[in-house]
Parts: sequence; C-alpha cells; structure tokens
Amino acid sequence: MIIRGTTPTITITTDTDLSEASTIYVTFSQDNRKRVEKSISDIRVSESSLLVDLTQEDTLSLDAKKKVEIQVRAKLADGKVLASNVMTTIVDRVLKEGVI
Repeated sequence: MIIRGTTPTITITTDTDLSEASTIYVTFSQDNRKRVEKSISDIRVSESSLLVDLTQEDTLSLDAKKKVEIQVRAKLADGKVLASNVMTTIVDRVLKEGVI
C-alpha cells in the first residue's frame, strides 16, 4: 500500500540481475495514465532488487482509494530489453493533504 503524502521506499524484487543495466525505468500508472516515473539515477539497484524512493509530491499525484500499477523496464548492457509483469497496490488517503 502507498499512502498519499508520504515518502515510502518501494522495494521491487527481481529475478534478473539489473546491476549492470544501462537503462531502468519504474513507472507508476493510474487510469492508464503515467503518474510517476523514476529512472536509473533515482533507483538503488542490487543483484536481486530495486529500491525506489517516492517523494511527497510523487505520492500526492496518486489518487486515493484506487489501484496503482507499477512496471519495471530495463535495457541490459548487451542490448536486451526486459519488462516486468505489471504489479498493483492500493493508494490510501491521508487526512492532512499537501506537502509538509
């Protein structure tokens, strides 16, 4: 679950070592619209996981009580391009809106 207005770290476990990838994008989408996208410079990469930090602005851009879809796309050093399955989680509301 992602709560609006917070700064969570999203951990995505991978079955492919992406530590040598030349390009990585993690996209967060709602209602078939890209809401947040993080690139390789925003992602901490290890052999088996990606750590994606979201800002308050990022989470406030998501609508509460709706699913958010998350997908990883990566280009490996050898030119091979991969995409993860689409993952989903719910976005919960916060009582005090806005950046604090």
